[in-house]
Amino acid sequence: MIKLLDAPTSTGEVSVTMRRADGAVGYLKGDVIQTLVDVRGRNLAAHVDAAVDVLLQEGASRILVLGFGGGAASTMLHQAGASVVSVDRDPCAKPLAELFFRAPPCLKVVVSDAAAYVEQARAASFDGMFIDFQDSCVTPEAYLSASFWRAVSRVLKPGRMMVINLTDWLYGGSDWTDFRRALGQGGFDAVALSHEYGDGNRILVSSTLSQSVGELVS
Repeated sequence: MIKLLDAPTSTGEVSVTMRRADGAVGYLKGDVIQTLVDVRGRNLAAHVDAAVDVLLQEGASRILVLGFGGGAASTMLHQAGASVVSVDRDPCAKPLAELFFRAPPCLKVVVSDAAAYVEQARAASFDGMFIDFQDSCVTPEAYLSASFWRAVSRVLKPGRMMVINLTDWLYGGSDWTDFRRALGQGGFDAVALSHEYGDGNRILVSSTLSQSVGELVS
């Protein structure tokens, strides 16, 4: 990998790298690749494709993305015609996404902590959500907090879907039981977990109503 840029931030170092073999560009926070695109800016992370597909399949038109990174998911949703609001606590995320990952400048990116944003957001203001802000091998504190998931449930319209990117550190680690418990206490009782996409990631699909969503994830 060729390192193109290091950007120290208040929440840790962000790096942009290029893969020698094919020129693919990655956005890394700590040791975690948050975005990977080819030389044309097309997404190369299969779990991101899957998450976007689920939200579009469900007809989500106003979508909240918690964890912007290099902007691949937000860009794909925008290009599909959805209205997207993205949240990232690193102020460098949006300019780096535009410079290296071909994210359109028109994307709305709010610089904020994800938990703080959903606490203050208007109720029932989104009909879809993608949550992807685990940027180390440590589970985000919010993921283990029932109050965070209650805030997420309040911001989603009733019965609508959220998709969470899970790293193998979470679903294969000691926090998995506590994560599932917090999710249930937060009002999300319908859950489907995908297979592993080859990069250590799975997606978890959940809604705020008791309904079967297993057919959405293959």
